[in-house]
This record gives sequence, structure tokens and C-alpha cells, in this order.
Amino acid sequence: MSAGIQGSVGLDGGNARSDTIAVQTLLTRAGMQLGLIDGRCGPKTISAIIHYQRGFLRTPDGLVEPDATTWRHLTGGGGASASAAPTPIRRVTPVRTPTRVGLAQAAAAAVAAPRVPAQAAAPTPAPNSSSSFLTKLPRPPRTSLNKGLHSPGNTLLLGKYGAPRQNYSQNDQPITNEKLKRMMTTEHVGPFKVTGMAPAVASLRQVFADVQAQMPTLYNALGTAGMKCVRYQRNSTTKISNHSWGTAIDLTLNGKLDGRGDNKVYHGLVLLAPFFNARGWYWGAGFSTEDAMHFECSTSLIASFPSA
Repeated sequence: MSAGIQGSVGLDGGNARSDTIAVQTLLTRAGMQLGLIDGRCGPKTISAIIHYQRGFLRTPDGLVEPDATTWRHLTGGGGASASAAPTPIRRVTPVRTPTRVGLAQAAAAAVAAPRVPAQAAAPTPAPNSSSSFLTKLPRPPRTSLNKGLHSPGNTLLLGKYGAPRQNYSQNDQPITNEKLKRMMTTEHVGPFKVTGMAPAVASLRQVFADVQAQMPTLYNALGTAGMKCVRYQRNSTTKISNHSWGTAIDLTLNGKLDGRGDNKVYHGLVLLAPFFNARGWYWGAGFSTEDAMHFECSTSLIASFPSA
């Protein structure tokens, strides 16, 4: 039997196939629902890791590293909190165990149930329930977010599409750029209707299809505070908001907006971010002023769009 995984698995991990199979198998044995054990670390596997880590980490990071805390919990070496009585984790139908992880090791994957945070007055909700999505977590380290993705500045968008209009305020105003105006569309993207740049809207539809297929409870909690909104960035009189080109969106969870600039983020947005990143969207939690409700097309995604 292997002593462990050779590299990291999860968000920004090495994700070697054999290591991913090992982690997927142990997560499944621990009751996480991630579907097929296929050795591919996609959004559903990352979300399952985050769900699992909520039982013992104050700030889940979506990453399993060799001989680190999450791996030790998965293999039965993490131990339970002395102050928290463990609750049995529902077992799932046994799956065929890959060669890399023996049956004995997989069977040892029972871990302590989620502990009640010190500030909480009620038991922690089930990690895949809508009530857990509004749990506030500290913002993950900025260096761990949006790996390989970059927020497009005004220079890029102005160079490719021109100015949406000639003057701006903090309030939404009409687009006067006729070429850009013709690129706008109003369509359903799954959980709601948006108005935005047509290729960005098409990409959103793909993101939400991924979420619906893999985390339907999260999908059903989603709403929006708007996509196209032609204005300056908040608290600026010089920088144009990316919403002005219809390439950014603000999201709600169960009808609520995550507060901007408090360096805390809703748990549901932490779960959602890998789906957006996988489709080339940049998460606003990575801004110097945290804006976790905000997602925008990255520079690489904008580069794939047609010009006006």
C-alpha cells in the first residue's frame, strides 16, 4: 500500500492522476458526493475538498497536500477535537478502490464531524445546504486566488472596444458607442436573466451549467445584482468599471450581497469561484479591496472575444 500521495491535489495543485484518484476515493469514502472517480481534478472535486475541510479548518483552501492536515484527516490520522463529539459521516455505496489506495487505507477515512465555530450559537449547517452558503469566512490569501488569470484594465478594454460613452458618474448611463451597443444582449443564463456583452453572456451560461450539474443547491441559491452598468469604478472619478462593457457581474446568494472590503467572503462564493476560474473569469476577492460578489472576464477570456 502506498504511503501517501506524491504531490498536491485540488485548487492550484499538481493534480497528478494517481494522486487525484487517491484523494477522490478517500473523499467518497468520507461521504463527499463528487461523482465519478476519474483522476481529473475539476470544480466538483475542489468543492468536495472545501466541504470536507470545513470539519477541521477555519479557512478551507481546497488543497490536499502530502502528509499535511487534510491528508492526515482523510487517512484517519487527523484526530478529533477534544471539545467536539464526532458525528458519524454517512457512508456512500462502495466504489472500486484504485490500486494506489488500498481498501484498508480507504476504510480509515472516517473523521471528526464539523465542529461548531467558537462564535457560532448553532450547529454548523451541512456543507452542501443553502444555509451554509452565507457563512462568512476570512478571505483566502490573495496569492492563492485566480492563478494564471488577470483582471483587464481600462487600457485593454478601451483599445479593443472603445469607450462605452464619453462621460461617467457613479450611476448607470446608456452606452453611446454604437459598435459596442450592438454587442450587447439580454438573455437567460440559467438561474436568471442578464444584459451584457454577447460572448461574456455565452460564457456565463457555461459557468452556470457547470454549477447546476455539479452543485444544484448552490445553483438554486444564485441571483444577480447586475451585469452591464455604465459607470466609474466605486470611489473613483477616473477609472471606468468593467461593468460598463458588460463583461462583469455581481452575484447574490439567497438574495444577499457579500459585503465589499471587509476581507470576509461568503462560503458559497468560495465554492463558486473554481467554476468561474475554470471558464476564465477573475474573482473580485483577489482585488486589493476585496469584492467577493464580483466576477469579471479575465484578460485571456477577453482576448478570445471578437472585437467590436
